[in-house]
Amino acid sequence: MAKTPGIIRNEHRRLASVIACMQGVIEDTVAGRIAPDIALFDSVLQYFEEFLYRYHHPKEDRYLFPALREKSPEIAEVLDQLDAEHDGGAVLIRELREALEKYRGTQSEADFAEFAHLATMYRDFEWKHMATEERHVLPLAEKQLSEADWAPLDAAFTDHEDPLFGDKPSAQFGRLMQDIVNRAPAPHGLGEARPGADR
Repeated sequence: MAKTPGIIRNEHRRLASVIACMQGVIEDTVAGRIAPDIALFDSVLQYFEEFLYRYHHPKEDRYLFPALREKSPEIAEVLDQLDAEHDGGAVLIRELREALEKYRGTQSEADFAEFAHLATMYRDFEWKHMATEERHVLPLAEKQLSEADWAPLDAAFTDHEDPLFGDKPSAQFGRLMQDIVNRAPAPHGLGEARPGADR
């Protein structure tokens, strides 16, 4: 049985949990229930930058999508859309990083509101993107690709030498995830709530 679909779905679950954590913390911050935690947002954006856009999406682009294009030309339009979304998502992450750095410098409530707005846009964008992959791409791949087709994909997606993407995440990635979980206050993570303060 191919390993790649399960790995991608597991990575999607982890991504969804990080996005939900970030969104919950941002909403609590905007509501004044907790103080802004720039270090937490730094860690979340680092997760997106280093894991999602350097490893996860490139492996889909390099291995999964071409294999499926060859077997199922009818999915080409959907794959073209997903390819474009990988590029568009990278732009959104850069904009999020720029907004966070601007807020870091100004500590302005308006600048935090802009960061929060971009984060919500990114959440909606990424959830729609993952839903397309899970509803259309992965089921079709599981139906159309043979054991021989899956072999090079499984080799790539289970590459334990890959510092972040292997199916057993590296110590570096594990530490990053642990930092996010430990810093995010309940109910979004395991950290203690930091009372709201002027931004």
